Amino acid sequence: MQPCRNSFGAKNRWRLSALTLTSTLVFSNPNAFAQSGNVSVSTANNPMDPVIVTATRTPTRANDVLADYVYIGPEEIADAGQTSLVELLQRQRGVEISTIGGPGSAASVFLRGSNSNQALLLVDGVRSQAAGTGGFSLQAIPLGIIDRIEIIFGPQSSLYGSDAIGGVIQIFTKKGTGPFQANASTGYGSYGTSITDASLYGSFGDAKTTSYALSGSQEISTGFTSVAANNVCNPNTQSRATLNRNFCGNGLNMNRTGYTKSGGAGRIAQEWDRGQEFGFQFLASRLDNQYPVSSFFGGGIGSQISNLGIFSLFSNNQINKDWKSMLQVSQSNDYSQNLYTTGNPVYKTKQMIYSWQNDIKIGSDLLQLVAERKTLNGYSNDGGIVSQNQNTNTVAGSYQLKRGSHLANLALRNDSITGYGPQTTGSASYGYFFSKQIRGNINYGTGFKAPSFNDLYFPDYGNTNLQAEKSKNTEIGLHYESSALDLHLVGFNSTITNLIQYTTTAPPCTIAQLNGPNYGCAGNAGVAKISGVSVGGVAKLSSLRLKASYDQQNPIDQTTGFLLAKRARQFGNLGAEYRYRKVNMGAEGTFQGGRYNSGNSGYMGGYAIFNLYGNYEFAKDWSVFGRWNNIFNKDYQLSYGFNTPGSNLFVGVRYAMK
Repeated sequence: MQPCRNSFGAKNRWRLSALTLTSTLVFSNPNAFAQSGNVSVSTANNPMDPVIVTATRTPTRANDVLADYVYIGPEEIADAGQTSLVELLQRQRGVEISTIGGPGSAASVFLRGSNSNQALLLVDGVRSQAAGTGGFSLQAIPLGIIDRIEIIFGPQSSLYGSDAIGGVIQIFTKKGTGPFQANASTGYGSYGTSITDASLYGSFGDAKTTSYALSGSQEISTGFTSVAANNVCNPNTQSRATLNRNFCGNGLNMNRTGYTKSGGAGRIAQEWDRGQEFGFQFLASRLDNQYPVSSFFGGGIGSQISNLGIFSLFSNNQINKDWKSMLQVSQSNDYSQNLYTTGNPVYKTKQMIYSWQNDIKIGSDLLQLVAERKTLNGYSNDGGIVSQNQNTNTVAGSYQLKRGSHLANLALRNDSITGYGPQTTGSASYGYFFSKQIRGNINYGTGFKAPSFNDLYFPDYGNTNLQAEKSKNTEIGLHYESSALDLHLVGFNSTITNLIQYTTTAPPCTIAQLNGPNYGCAGNAGVAKISGVSVGGVAKLSSLRLKASYDQQNPIDQTTGFLLAKRARQFGNLGAEYRYRKVNMGAEGTFQGGRYNSGNSGYMGGYAIFNLYGNYEFAKDWSVFGRWNNIFNKDYQLSYGFNTPGSNLFVGVRYAMK
């Protein structure tokens, strides 16, 4: 994802790279997102055998899921403490991240080596993205309003359309069932960080036919100095000549950069007859993140205001015993504004998504038919007013087969997009149970990523002749799954062609573009090949729970032969948790090998960070909790020239009805 994730053009990419002086972050391969459908699933989920929705668009036991996945449950989220959503994802198998500062700063998430905007973000079945970059704003979503998270790896375009080349991240908010329940927590920690959240949920009526849920969260942090010693615009370490050469003026401001974040989510649904449900759900959040500004743009501290809004009406209807219909109408907004001395540009994205999904049982099999329409509107006044609209009409079908020890999934989808016609994607998966616990699978899938509005339309940069990025992925897996032990071994090989990148050749650039303010244009200029092995496991031994993962990959830009920006060849996680009566204690570690910020420059060494956490129930429904992140105060970077949090502590109190 680009640092200015809502930017509408290359010119703004150059501007923000000047503001943060990290132009190397700007061109780490721009790519984008996908589609959705309403889903409903019980909130009661066993983390050792969860119900997974995203992999098939319908609730499926984990043992029957053929796609490679990671599940993050409510307990793991509650233990996160002073941790952002992006940092929580950093601790998962197959996931790497990049930030340019603290938890509120612009962030990128790389799934199994793919680019950040080659993944899709769904919130309760609804895509969230910025039209300008095609990226998403995970950093703007408070962790306290999330119930659980599913990550599905590999191309999922046959289920969700554009952008799901590397995979799908789906966030689920709370869903009310049963009697009234209320949870709340508040805490304080390092960097002047305070986090408070609360939720209530349940159902009422003679037969508990009306369900409700409401959650809210607020975070405030004074932050830390994000400009590192090796930043080319650090006035304390760079000469005047270096500052001038890098358009730094007097250098970046060295004061702290903090953030404020608030958000809420809710759902209300009425079951007006058995199997007939109608409801409304929403998520809304606001982030005000500070960043250092070069004196070239007025100096001081700037702010980026991000506002996300997702609103849906849905109807789930059991037409008969074999046919379930799910109809959803959604609006997804991503509005932002940068505030600095010399300008206050605005970026707006509005999507309307209409989805009708039909699940039809055929014996033990399931036929799924989907029809969707998405209208996308993007607006920016940065570097000239640009306003564009795009329509996508979709038909898709899938077939899930289960015959004794055999599993198979087939899917086919066609997306007809304004401007460059239809895109067809498909997938085929087969699994076999060697025993009740041991299963093997082989998957093949294709994916695509539509060009962003930046790449298509921005003045002096856009190229309306761009082709969609295309991917082909093959993977093979071996899995052991039981109530006490889960082990997963997955090998994968992916080729991504037509990569949309900043280009300085003619064609595709015109002479005017080469001589213009951006000195280039968007072009289909790259090919990436990503192969690797991902290993992960969870073991439950009485009161002790162990977790580990290791990823060995080779994410290569075939055009240059270099590693893809900010991706390492090795990364992984370790964790141990012990629960005894009213006490819960845990330790975890995350490591990542060396990476380059962009191309073959800006080398960032490998690192390993370790965290401790725990909680103690001191009274019925009441507990105290604490988390100590980066206990050895490791100095490491996720973007060249920018600091990450040092050793930090967070403590608080929680009320949770049982």
